Amino acid sequence: MEGLREKVIAIAEAAGEIMLTEQDVHVDTKGTKENYVTSTDLKIQKFLRNELTALLPGSGFMGEEEDIPSDGDTDPDRLMWVVDPIDGTANYVRGIPMSVVSIALVKDRVPILGVVRHPRLNETFSAAEGEGAFLNGTPIHVSERTRGHCMVCTAWSCYNKSRAALCFDVSQTLYDICEDIRRIGTAAYELCLLAKGSCDLYFEAFLSPWDYSAAACILKEAGGTIITSSGGLDCTRPSPILAANRTDNLDFLKGVVREAVTRHPEANIDIAF
Repeated sequence: MEGLREKVIAIAEAAGEIMLTEQDVHVDTKGTKENYVTSTDLKIQKFLRNELTALLPGSGFMGEEEDIPSDGDTDPDRLMWVVDPIDGTANYVRGIPMSVVSIALVKDRVPILGVVRHPRLNETFSAAEGEGAFLNGTPIHVSERTRGHCMVCTAWSCYNKSRAALCFDVSQTLYDICEDIRRIGTAAYELCLLAKGSCDLYFEAFLSPWDYSAAACILKEAGGTIITSSGGLDCTRPSPILAANRTDNLDFLKGVVREAVTRHPEANIDIAF
């Protein structure tokens, strides 16, 4: 897997250069006014599809942008590339330098390889199953902080604001107990910050596979823990995402989320943990 990881890193870095250098960017929305898509998203996704499927002939491809046909399905026996060409498109559109390229290779519904490239910071997070996690080639590991000293990353479901009250409820509970909260606007990068020990807890009420799959591999290889709504990890469907540096902190977070879900049926969130 080492040779494949290095090839995917090179592809992710090339995709990051497109993000940095693209001119005359066209901006549109999809579904809601908060959900941006740009011509750069589409260009990068097309590039990634061509490059990644050529690396593994016969592999599937699942990308965020619907304008490019995806041949992805949920056959657990099929190797599947799961990509977000720009995670943090709203940041990209507004000139906020917090956007990344996210690439995962998924098998049996779990990521076996992940690369997240932040071109503006020249940071490349990477991992492959059983090989550890790295930032620019240097090994990384989650922190050992206890809950009272945790930094939390989260968001408040701007694409479906019927979930916002639940998200604010969880945030208030965590804010009262932990040190502080960060909301950066790119799930993949926030999960990588957890992997390198900069933050310690993570919750989002709803993410798509391309938002979290690559970073999930990186986080697990860095010693962290992450679950979807089933209590396991299924990178083929949208889901709430909970992640932590330690299993006791994850158990604490699960309890907080369970209580909030009970208080907020309007959020229509199903969990089985």
